[in-house]
Order: sequence, then structure tokens, then C-alpha cells
Amino acid sequence: MNSKKQFLKYVQYWPWFLVSFILFTAAAYYYLGAVSPTYETTALINIDKMNEKDSEIISTDKVKTDKEEDLEKEKVFITSNDFLSKLVSDLKLNINYFEKGLIANKVVADIPFVFKTHISNDSLSKVTYNIKVTEDGFIVNESVTDRLSLIRNNTIYDISGIPFSIELTTKAKKNLSSYLDKEYVVTLEPTEMAVKNLKFNLNIASDENLKTNLSLSHTGTNPMQSKKILKRIIKSLDEDIVANKQKKLGKTVEYLDQRIAAFTKEKDSIESVKESYLRNNNIYVLDQYIVSKTNDKTTKTANSLLNDRQISLTNFAISDIRKSGYSTPLGTDYNLEIPSLNQLLVNYNSSLIESELILQRAQKNNPAYVSLMAQLKVQKQTILNTLGDYLNQLKQTKIVNRIEQSNAISEAQSIPTKNKELGNINNDLSLKEETYSALLQRREEAILNGAVLDSNLSILDFPQTNYAAISPKPKPFMLGAILFSFLLPFGFVYVKLKMDSKIHTQEDLTGQLADIPFLGNIPEIDSNEKLDNSATSRSLIAEATRTLFSNISYLLPHDKDQKGKVVLFTSSIQGEGKSFCAFHNAVTIGNLNKKVLLIGADLRNPQLHDYYNVQKSIPGLSDFLYDNTKNWKNFLVKKTDFSGNLDVLFSGEIPPNPTQLLTNSNLETLLEEAKSFYDFIIIDSAPVQVVSDTLNFSYLADVTVYVAKSNFSDKEMLLQLNDFIKKGQLKNVGVVINGINKKSIYGYSYTYQEKKVKVPWFKRSIAFNN
Repeated sequence: MNSKKQFLKYVQYWPWFLVSFILFTAAAYYYLGAVSPTYETTALINIDKMNEKDSEIISTDKVKTDKEEDLEKEKVFITSNDFLSKLVSDLKLNINYFEKGLIANKVVADIPFVFKTHISNDSLSKVTYNIKVTEDGFIVNESVTDRLSLIRNNTIYDISGIPFSIELTTKAKKNLSSYLDKEYVVTLEPTEMAVKNLKFNLNIASDENLKTNLSLSHTGTNPMQSKKILKRIIKSLDEDIVANKQKKLGKTVEYLDQRIAAFTKEKDSIESVKESYLRNNNIYVLDQYIVSKTNDKTTKTANSLLNDRQISLTNFAISDIRKSGYSTPLGTDYNLEIPSLNQLLVNYNSSLIESELILQRAQKNNPAYVSLMAQLKVQKQTILNTLGDYLNQLKQTKIVNRIEQSNAISEAQSIPTKNKELGNINNDLSLKEETYSALLQRREEAILNGAVLDSNLSILDFPQTNYAAISPKPKPFMLGAILFSFLLPFGFVYVKLKMDSKIHTQEDLTGQLADIPFLGNIPEIDSNEKLDNSATSRSLIAEATRTLFSNISYLLPHDKDQKGKVVLFTSSIQGEGKSFCAFHNAVTIGNLNKKVLLIGADLRNPQLHDYYNVQKSIPGLSDFLYDNTKNWKNFLVKKTDFSGNLDVLFSGEIPPNPTQLLTNSNLETLLEEAKSFYDFIIIDSAPVQVVSDTLNFSYLADVTVYVAKSNFSDKEMLLQLNDFIKKGQLKNVGVVINGINKKSIYGYSYTYQEKKVKVPWFKRSIAFNN
């Protein structure tokens, strides 16, 4: 792609770009001065969530998550419709005042009147009033109904159909002349619409690093109003925080009172349960109870063991006594707890000793001995009976001891259970007492906190406005206007060039007729330059046709017979300048001392007669083709003023059957004869895409010059030229572009004139004298 040529394509439309630049920059400059710029007002607050949690009455020890610490609740509160509706109502944001402008209404702070609506904001409809201040009062024009009303300055009253009253401000009353004939615009809108607009212009964002910081911003055309909005939001949020705390404290105290009453009943109930439990289990003091039951278990066990030992000793004594004979003394160390037994044993042993003394003095049959032996039997039996009774007594005691021991063990084993149960009761009672004490303490704290309640909101940055307008930004807006001023004409030119299917220069033939030689460009000239093609002419048309002839010469076949060459000029449609090119090419060749015959073969629409100022009815080619007995040489116009070597055979009268005339052999005969007299025969033929006349005799030409006209010929038409060549209907074809713009192809004019040197004004007098 040739960037320079592409650039030149657009440069030729420079007036479009200049006009667009002037219009857009002027409009942008005027717009910036006419519209109200939009500013951003910001504020930064901090809400200490940790402080708020520290002041909670009832708290639990848990890990604080990010979700608990963020300010989503506050952001939802600020952007809620109820909050914003109250804000709109308090600040009257549903009423907007402007000074009327040509392009846009401009926000002004100094309004000479005050509106007072008579109906609720929700009942208002979207309506605009144009108000003009006059000496007599206010002229109110409703934009919807276009109704005019007059309200006098000193009287305030209702007008039917107008939902407000109006009066001058104190400042306007003192200096009414400065407001006269100024027109203002007042817009009223329902609360719902005002809330939507406020929510759209309001932005609430939390700091990513410090989540307790909340950034508030409002965009609008009135910075004072934006500051009021942010201040009211901060104040209302602060009041809401305090109110929520008070409400929370009130609910906390109420809840604590309820819990204290409930815990009082629960504590009393647990004490009653403890009292019943102690009474039912005969427990007065748990420690003493444990000692008593433990000692009782030990005692009962010891008694049982002693009783078992006595039983064993008794059984041993009975067995030992029974085994002993009457001559054997009985022991007295059985350790039995029978006071009379030892005496019986002593008596028995005494009687036995006495019997042995008698036996030493007498025989066994001695009555005293026999009586004493009988007495020993009785004593022994008495001892055995005593031991038997004692043994039965011990056995009965053993049974009683077993029962008592079992009961003592059971009661001792139940001590841990009773201790646990009583401990649970004591724990419950202790927990209730601790909770009860804590609730009492918390209630006192809640009452004290309510007395010294403060907000945990602090203002880090008070509302302030950045007076660098965010919309429209002057520099970007002007740069955008300048850029658009170039893009718009560029777009039009680009579309125009893309949709342009015409041929303009040789480049437009690239790809369309790549294999067909390009012969040259014929410049666009006016009527005066048309005839300036003499042998010594240095005009553009003369130079161009000489170049054309030079390029045609390269296409001509080199025959040894040295006969004249036939050059056929044709085109796609009428109006492309084939007759013009044929005429000037013939003149150029004639001025080069070549014998030239110019034939007008366009029998349907002849054009050559215009260059010679002759009638179309002048005899010519059609007359010869119709009747070959006539000599065609008699129809020639010889040695014209343009060239002494140029003869012209005009087309003659327009025949009714040009195709039949051109297809007979008379034309071929004429050309064969003419080749002997002329070096070149130039034929101006009919367009090939309109009629078939030219295609019927094109084979007679040595070279076919196909003429296309710049800014006129369509590229699609030239595509058929390839078909004509492939079919052999046209041969040895070259293309020439006619009517091309001089500046687009000729960057300079070639001249042999001596270049003039510009002399400075202060040297002109010296040069003139010399």
C-alpha cells in the first residue's frame, strides 16, 4: 500500500476536515460554557465496631469475623428507600432550580423566589415550570400545558392547577431590578423519582484495608446541595446509631428484668429441691453424714468378724470338750465371751481332781466316787449345753450382723451417688446464683451506659468538593470534540471511497486488468485547452497524447510490408471520451510528420464533427459502406487546421442499419486501400458494451485502445474487457484513462520556459536601474 497516495486521497477533502474542526471545536467550547459541570463531593467517616461491641450488655467470647466487622448494615441503611425518602423530604430535593439556557439549563445558587408546594411530594408529577420575574409579579408557564399564569409579588395565593405558591426572597425584594426579565426553570418530581436520582448519584464504599472507614460521595451540579446531602446523611446515621443503641439498651434492660425474675424463681426452686433431698436422706451435714456412714460400716464389719470368731471358738470348744474323757481336765482358755463358762470349767476340773483323790483312796465302786463321776457327767453336759446355747445365740447374732453389715455397706456405697446428686444440685444452685448476680450487675451497667450513651461514629474528612469537573471534563471533552471533528469527515470520506466503484487513477486498474498494458493518462482540460495540440504545443493534452502514441507504438506489430497501422479507439459506454482521445491522438501523430487518417466509425452517435464545426450530415463512412461504387476518398476532409498530415473521414449520415453496414466487406476494403496511403489509421468506434458494432470489425485493428474515464467509468464494466479479450473479440488491447485530475497525477508541469527569480522588494529598484 502506498501510504502517500492513500494520504493524498483524504487530503483532497481538506475543506471537509477544516469545516468539521471549526464547527465541533466551536460547539464544544460553547457547550462547556453553557452547561453546568458535574462535581464530586466526598466525605470520610469511621464507625468503631470494636467500641460498639465493647459496650454491648450481653456478649459472648467468640472470634470476630470480617463479616461481623464490616459496615454492610450501615451501607444498606444509607441506601434504603425510607432513609433517602426522608432525606428528599427534609432537603426538598424533589424541587430543582435552574436558570434557562439556550443549550441546557444551568444550575444557579441565587434564586429570587421560594416555592411552597401544597400537596404531598408523592402526589407530585414530573412537571417543569418556566418562571419569569417582572415588576408586576411572576409569569409562570407550565411546559406541559403551555399555560401562562400571573402571580403578583406582594400577594401569595393558590392558582387553580398549580400545586404551589411562590414569593420573592428577602434579597430579591431589596434588589428586584437585578432579576428582572430573567427566566428560570423549576422542576417538580415525585419523591420516588427523586429517590432514584439521589441513589444514582450517591456512592457508598468501605475501605478495603480499614473496614471501619466508610467513604461517602455525591455527584451533582450543585456543590452546596451535595455538601448538605452528605452532612445530613452523616448526621442521620449518627442519630440512628445512638437511637439503635438506646433501643438496644432498653430492650436489654427489659430482657434482664425478665431473666432476673425467671432466675429468682429457678433459684428458689433449686433450694427447695435441695432441702427435700437432705430431709429425705437424713442428711444434715454431708461431711458428718459421710463420716457416720463410714464408721457404721466399719463397726458393723468388725462386729460381724468378732461374732464369726466366737462361733469358731465355740465350735472348737464344743468339739474339744466332747472329745475329752471324764478323767481329762477341761481347758479354760477358749476365749469365749461367756462369763459363767469359766466357772463351770473350773468347777468341773475341781470335781475331777476330787474324783482322782477319792480314787486314790478307794475303788471305783466307791459310792462317793460313783456319785462324783455322775456329778462330772452332769457338769460336762451343762458345759456343753451352755456352749450350745451360746453358739445358737452367736448364730442369731451373725444373721443380724450380716443384715446390718449389708445395710451399712449399701449406705456407704451410696455416698458417692448422693454426693454427686447433691453436688449437681449445689452446682445448679451456684450457677443460678452467679447468673443472678451477673444479671443484676449487667442491669446496673445498662442503666449507667444509658445515662452516658455516645455514638461510635467519627468524621475523618468533612464533606468537601473537588472543583475539577468530572463531567464534562474540559480538556478531554475538547480533545474528544477535536478527534471527532476529524473522525466524522474521515468516516464519510472512508465510506465514500469504499463505496466508490469508479475508476480514478491507474491504481484502480490493479487487480482488475493486471495483464492488460496501461497506455497513459489523458488530463481533464477545459474547452480552450482542447484545441491546443499543435506541433509546438507544450500543453498537458499535447504532452499526454504524445506519451499515449509512444506507448501505442510498442504494441504495434513490426511488419516488413511497411503498411499503415490501424488503431481502434473504443470504450465501455458513451461519454468516456473515446472520440476525444482518438481526435487528439490523430492530431499528435499528424504533427509528428506521419500521414494519418481519422475515421468516425461510431455511426450511431458521431462526435468528431464537433471538433471541426461541421454538420453531422456531411458525407462520410456510412455513404461508402452503403454504396462501394462511390470513392471514399471524395468524402475526406483534408489538411485541417490542426495538422497538415491529418485527413478525416466523418461517419456520414446516421444509417438505420449500422451493424449491417459495418459487417460487410466494404470497411475492410477501405482499410486495405488506406494502409497504402497513410502511416496510421485512427478509428473512432462505438462503445462495446452498448452495441456490437465495434466487435464486428475489431479484428481489423492492429491495436485496440480501450478508453476509461476518471470519476466516470465503473470498475465492474472493465471486468467485461477481460471476457472480450479471452473470446478474441478485441485484440492487442491497451487501456488509457481519460479526464484524470491534473493535481492527482501531475504534481508539476513540465515547461521549457526560463524560471523567474523572485527579487526582494528592497532590491527591485536596483535591479530595475541595471
